[in-house]
Amino acid sequence: MQNAHCEQKHGHGVARGPRPSRGNGKNNVPACPYCREKDEVIPILYGFPTHAGFLKAERGEVYLGGCEITPYSHYCKRDDREF
Repeated sequence: MQNAHCEQKHGHGVARGPRPSRGNGKNNVPACPYCREKDEVIPILYGFPTHAGFLKAERGEVYLGGCEITPYSHYCKRDDREF
């Protein structure tokens, strides 16, 4: 839980976009504007990720967006595009 506190306090590894609900999170995920699907859409994680952030990226739960924040908040794994 130490990493979660650090992420909130210092802004490292903060995912942009709406927070997923406690379920599978697919209800709050926007549809990809390219393929119109939600099943492969994940949030973009900006900043330097914590260990937990790297693990989420390895599992395909978030996309690492780097240190420069762009206007995009989500990534479609199917289309390999940010939106």
